[in-house]
Amino acid sequence: MQTLSNRSLRSELELLAVVLFWGLNFVVVKLVLVVMHPHVMNLFRLLGAATVLSIVYRRRIGSFKQPFWEPLMADKWALIRLSLIGWVLYQAAFITGLDYTSAGNGAIIMSSAPIWTALLSLVLGTETLSPKAWTGLLVSIMGTATVVAFGSAEIDLSSELLVGNLLILGAAMLWGSYTALIRPVVSKHSPLSLTVIALLLCLPPLALLAIPFWSETDWDRMSAAYWFAVFFSGALSTGIAIVFWNNAVRSLGASHTAAFGNLVPLVALVSGYLILGDPILPAQILGGTLIIGGLVLMRWARRSPAAPGR
Repeated sequence: MQTLSNRSLRSELELLAVVLFWGLNFVVVKLVLVVMHPHVMNLFRLLGAATVLSIVYRRRIGSFKQPFWEPLMADKWALIRLSLIGWVLYQAAFITGLDYTSAGNGAIIMSSAPIWTALLSLVLGTETLSPKAWTGLLVSIMGTATVVAFGSAEIDLSSELLVGNLLILGAAMLWGSYTALIRPVVSKHSPLSLTVIALLLCLPPLALLAIPFWSETDWDRMSAAYWFAVFFSGALSTGIAIVFWNNAVRSLGASHTAAFGNLVPLVALVSGYLILGDPILPAQILGGTLIIGGLVLMRWARRSPAAPGR
């Protein structure tokens, strides 16, 4: 009993670390983008994430031979599609959008990803929604629209902030789609193995995307502090955080773990205000509240015995 309690406490502490990593990541990325082009930063941060996760995976399986490549051999085209959607297109849209918008807006809009997972799952016929879940979904969509349209000090349809908000919305849709599409593959392979292979597959196209912008990075200003920020965004926020998150899902359950994700926008808003001087706007608070409230309602409806498909 004591061992179980200690394990749960450790998972809770790891989840708090994940919340800090993911919330601060929006601010850290904004800081690095001052001197490094978005696509160049993407290459370095995901190279760091791939390195860390490959080391973790190697320790778990013992070697880089079989069964390391088994998921790719068994579901080659599915993994290639997933890598393209969840790690190439998503990461490109995410970091480009964040370059144009604020850290707080990015975090709030990205928190809407479960909405798009639910919608695509509904289209694919892998999930059904009860009336309560539909209500939660619509409330979350209203919150997302509020932040996209009004999450800036100036409301201007031609502003870079709006462009950034729309790109982040596209990123949230891509990540939500990735989450929905990976479910059948996860039932056959471990999440860690799929993540490592998808990261390795995404690195060549991300390198091709970064090469034309190599000279646009101010390499002379890339001090040790900036390189540590890249390490934080890749190895910690995208690497170690995924391991912690998956461990928590196993030990605490998906619903308990997902609840911690609701804290990420709050960390991003506060850290953006304290570090970057970004204002916290009423539309951000209202939109974030609607998104999180809608997602909580959707999760509660899914856990209800009366919910369809349960």
